[in-house]
Amino acid sequence: MIRRREAAHWEEGVEPGVIPDRRWPWYLRRAIDVTMVGLFFAVLMLAALPMGANRDWAWAPLCIMFGLMAIPVACGIGHRNGMAIAAAEERPLLALIGCFLLLVAFALWQMSTFAPLAGDAWLFKRAAEILGSAHAPVPAIAVDFARNSLLRCIACGLIFLIARAICRDRANARWLLITMVMSGVLVAAYGMAMQVSTNACYVGTYLKMQFEFTESQHCLMSGTFVNSNSFACYTGMAIVAVIALLFSGDRKKVDVPYGYGEDEDVRFIDWLTGQRISQIAALLLLLGGLLFSASRAGFAATAIGVFAFGVLMMRGRWRSRPDLGRVFFIGLAIFVVVGLIAGGALINKFAASDDTWARLRIWQTSLKAVALSPWLGWGLGGFADAYMILQPASILQPNDLAHSTPIEIMVELGVVAALLAFAVVLLPWAICLRGALRRRFTHRYLPIAAFALAAVPILHSTVDFSLQMPAIGFVVSAFLGMGWAQAFGRRDRNPERFAAGA
Repeated sequence: MIRRREAAHWEEGVEPGVIPDRRWPWYLRRAIDVTMVGLFFAVLMLAALPMGANRDWAWAPLCIMFGLMAIPVACGIGHRNGMAIAAAEERPLLALIGCFLLLVAFALWQMSTFAPLAGDAWLFKRAAEILGSAHAPVPAIAVDFARNSLLRCIACGLIFLIARAICRDRANARWLLITMVMSGVLVAAYGMAMQVSTNACYVGTYLKMQFEFTESQHCLMSGTFVNSNSFACYTGMAIVAVIALLFSGDRKKVDVPYGYGEDEDVRFIDWLTGQRISQIAALLLLLGGLLFSASRAGFAATAIGVFAFGVLMMRGRWRSRPDLGRVFFIGLAIFVVVGLIAGGALINKFAASDDTWARLRIWQTSLKAVALSPWLGWGLGGFADAYMILQPASILQPNDLAHSTPIEIMVELGVVAALLAFAVVLLPWAICLRGALRRRFTHRYLPIAAFALAAVPILHSTVDFSLQMPAIGFVVSAFLGMGWAQAFGRRDRNPERFAAGA
């Protein structure tokens, strides 16, 4: 017992044998830190409620709040040494900051007259001929949209840094998973309620249809999002978070010395605690929401994310943990039952292919826009205007999104700057994978959860725009920050120091 308590103190940052000073200043500081962490998680949890924060009146206040929260976090509130930089993370963090700053500088350059003429220069010339005067030609075809997009990008960067500082503490990292589950349950429960009351045709007072609503009409479930695909992506992220909590083990045993309790076979009746029953109930609700959304890409991305989590979590532990076979078959049974109840819409959508061909034509038109301005792009947020110029006659409905985030980024930033944008996302994602492969089994579920959860929107956004939804982008930034912090967390305890019989 003494050895276990010393190990717990070691993980908390207190050396064994040292009694921490916990008088009233400590409790005051602790209360301030907890308030800061709780506020950050609460804003993240509620970000998806106002239509996925996709409207100016929703994402703008959120960006302001995250900016204000970044100030006390930078001053050390909400964490203990969270801003410290480990020797192993100096180079990747420097590379990440460099890519992000270059990306911001390029976006600002697109909005300035110092940039050379780009593919939209003839539009400014034509506007001057018609109106008599026009703004000087700049690469950004819609400066106001570019400014808004840049603000959201900066907010995501701040969220990453806040989460990196706060979630260096494993307890806070676990609370981030719980926050994701709670948010997903709220969104899915609202979707179920609207499915019953309005056939999922309304989000609040917003009608998702172009014509007048009648009780005989049905829409795909989208929760608090307007788009069912974004809703599917969000519920998929919450599903990965629930599974991570199910695999996280007993919190009372996470601080045992190295080599103790990691390979124990637990009886199913002992494993099935009240907490896990509530997590399974949340998993059922989220699975139902995912299937009712009928999103093919959302379903596939979620399946890949869950598979990646399982493989990484059980790396090197398949033979020593036979109880996981029971968990696998229980999960398979749950999936089959929920699929029989709610999978009809998904099967019907798999049978239809009209949407796929329309999307391919949109991508083809987007690549033409890239060819017209391959180096300077059309400016952040300028895809809608660029597409309107090149929109094929076979597609009558206007389209403001490329339905592929990588392609849209290349249209807006050009090929070279798009590589910087890809690096800003993929580098932290790779660092999460590094932590998943290097951390000891008891603690590896946190970086694995960050990697697998981020995989859902990253993969889904290759064929849709889920990562461009502010609520999803904010949450992904937080989990990448958490995974980064856990990948470079305190060094796992030395096996020789806490070995049995030492």
